[in-house]
Amino acid sequence: MTIFESGRRPPDLPDTLTTWFAKNDQVLRTRGITAELRHSPEDGRLKNGAWLTVEAGNRATQIAVWNSGEAELDFVDLGSGDHRPEHRDLQTEQELHALLGSILDWIVPGTNG
Repeated sequence: MTIFESGRRPPDLPDTLTTWFAKNDQVLRTRGITAELRHSPEDGRLKNGAWLTVEAGNRATQIAVWNSGEAELDFVDLGSGDHRPEHRDLQTEQELHALLGSILDWIVPGTNG
């Protein structure tokens, strides 16, 4: 397990993402946004993760988060073929929630407002 500079452990981002998905999946679907959540296998690894794929229209994104605080994002515009990968080191659940809001705004502008 990674320890942050402050000496505290990072939040359990895979669990946070799972909870967020459970609370928001139906709302997303009513807005024409499809989402799918997957988890790394429970096989004793110290680093576990979860992946959320979100799609609407010609836009898709995937966010992968690990219990280490790392996050990988891929934004894809299927119409233009543009692809933008990003890496983040998240230190709080609030940072993950803000990132999810940004993802939704990118997928369907105005969704998170």
